[in-house]
Amino acid sequence: MTKLIPIFINGRKWIQLSQLSNEQSIKLKSWIPVNCLKKIKFQGSEFSDCLAFETYEYWFRTYQISEQKQALLDF
Repeated sequence: MTKLIPIFINGRKWIQLSQLSNEQSIKLKSWIPVNCLKKIKFQGSEFSDCLAFETYEYWFRTYQISEQKQALLDF
């Protein structure tokens, strides 16, 4: 799985769930509380389904570790 590069808006790092594959988006949505997703307005554009990069990064590392453990168990 490829890790997303954050976008910088108003001095904070964000990712958009729409940038993820459908499978990753579903897994991440099931893991985070609903109130973590934000709509952000920046330079006349609105970005929906934004998540703080720190939260995404933590999920990504946790997900990667669990995937690797599962792969080892399947082997």
